[in-house]
Amino acid sequence: MTHKLLPILLLFFSFSATAKELPVEYFFKNYEFSQVSLSPDGKHLAAIAPVGESRNLVVIDRSTMKPLAVTSLTHRDVSGYQWASNERLLFYVEEDGNESLALNAVNIDGSKPRVLTKASKGIQLIPRYTRMVDRLREDDRHVIVASNDRKLQFPDLYRMDIYNGKKKRLTSNPGNFTGWGMDWDHKVRIAMRQSVAKDKSDASSELLYRETEDAPWKVLATSHLGQEGTGYAGFTPDNKSLYIVSAVGRDRMAAYKLDPATGKKELVFGHDEVDVGGPDFSPKDHRALAIGYVTDKPHIHYLDKKFGDIQKALDKALPDTVNRITSITEDEKTAVVIAGSDKTPGTYYLLETEPKLKLTYLAQIAERIKPADMVDMKPISYKARDGLLIHGYLTLPKGAEGKAIPLIVHPHGGPYGPRDIWGWNPEVQFLANRGYAVLQMNFRGSGGYGNKFEVGAWKQWGLQMQDDISDAVKWAIDKGIADPKRVCIYGASYGGYATMAGLTMTPDLYKCGVNYVGVVDLDMLEEWDTDRHHDESGALTAWFHRAVGNPDDPKDQARMKKTSPINLLANLDDPLFIIHGRRDPRVEIAQAEELMDKLDDLSKPYIKLIKKKEGHGFRREENKLELYKMMDAFLKKNL
Repeated sequence: MTHKLLPILLLFFSFSATAKELPVEYFFKNYEFSQVSLSPDGKHLAAIAPVGESRNLVVIDRSTMKPLAVTSLTHRDVSGYQWASNERLLFYVEEDGNESLALNAVNIDGSKPRVLTKASKGIQLIPRYTRMVDRLREDDRHVIVASNDRKLQFPDLYRMDIYNGKKKRLTSNPGNFTGWGMDWDHKVRIAMRQSVAKDKSDASSELLYRETEDAPWKVLATSHLGQEGTGYAGFTPDNKSLYIVSAVGRDRMAAYKLDPATGKKELVFGHDEVDVGGPDFSPKDHRALAIGYVTDKPHIHYLDKKFGDIQKALDKALPDTVNRITSITEDEKTAVVIAGSDKTPGTYYLLETEPKLKLTYLAQIAERIKPADMVDMKPISYKARDGLLIHGYLTLPKGAEGKAIPLIVHPHGGPYGPRDIWGWNPEVQFLANRGYAVLQMNFRGSGGYGNKFEVGAWKQWGLQMQDDISDAVKWAIDKGIADPKRVCIYGASYGGYATMAGLTMTPDLYKCGVNYVGVVDLDMLEEWDTDRHHDESGALTAWFHRAVGNPDDPKDQARMKKTSPINLLANLDDPLFIIHGRRDPRVEIAQAEELMDKLDDLSKPYIKLIKKKEGHGFRREENKLELYKMMDAFLKKNL
């Protein structure tokens, strides 16, 4: 008996010796610094940093490098900020998880704080907002903001006083414009117009242009639901031509330069495998600098030689990280660089570009996190059962190579549009630190791989999209990576749906599941998303009925019933952890309540964590720490 047990004990101690268990706080406490940026003149830096129990806004005078907390929030966090001028910042505060942000302002010395617009109190799918869209160099008292105060889906543009919050409307939305674009002189010359069929069977989006603010609108491009689309990306420096992104005729988004007078379109950059974005522009002279895209890892294609050469120098100086310029002064002489990877959230550096390149250390985002304690996130690919190639990422714990170990399957949310990306992910590293392999997959419907890959997954909830996830599990088992008896599925939002679908449709694949703000009832989701208070235009209804399903169509209704986990709970035989916020505006708390009621009726056990002032994902530090400590205990017990 002793001889049989000894190899198992040796294996256990060998693995434990290579994977030191780190506390939950190591991964999920608030970062020391985030969103570091330069003032337009480069004399100050700003950042979000923990002050007391909350994330607050901090300003650093570059002449002394002394930080000053200019806000003192408690029980709330600064979620983001923008430089309105060299002397004043705008910052956004979420009150209670409903995703409606209050817009505030404060001077760089902490003086003259002001609430410019308050957050909404109710729970709406599309929250009220006012956000800055352009800074006025020639006017230090005003900025241009977009606000949907009048109509939720159709914002207006205003000139706002950043000291008292007073607004003067620049454009009145005619009722179907979903977005606006301005040239470099702040003239409104671009709009996106939405049209919906009377029976809500279709919707279209038009890219509009006008030569001057007094000229009539001209349609540059039109796309209907499911078709390859076109979007606005910016003006050329002379304000005569446009940069656009379009998938028309090529499936994957590419960047073009368009002459609106002639309609002539010139390819700027495209990629054969993935979508690319629009250009980033110089704050100095508005020339196009670079275009970002993601294959297995993030990449940048440079259009500008100066910044292309700077990037080469950065990569030579910092060869072990992905290095990106995230903020730059108006004269292009100083920039903030973030150097990050899959093993670190990153380090901030100050880059001086003249008279010669000089790189100076600023701060680590989270000094406590040591890359040596983390593990590689490796790009992988596999073929789904119908032959479609699916890309994803595999993260293995230290010392796990060549062993079949417990696996966490981690599908992303969305599902249409988002995708998983290589880089720092505290959840993935936390799970790997606990000895689990983590498998992420960009199942069909994920963004970034072209229109066909995304639209081809319409009405495939619980069907081909779920098959892609199941096939990933089988791939990991066949490769000898995963122990087939120790597989758990964990996801949020759509990933929470995929968790419940996996547990109820393929219960033999999984040992347990974690459903974080997930959908369980497609009929209930349709009622919430298409409620007239959320969807005045009917565009969301048209999209939902085409992409997810229409309960009034008998075939759709039968499919939605068949693929709603709430109707399949009799099949559930695995431990379940349910997490939700009562202020969730995207997946209403009623989804979790219905799930728990049905589980109670069936005498199916589960554990739960429901927070009153959280929404679609927990944001408060104390709640995140409680969540992951509970998850840690749940997985240890069940895997």
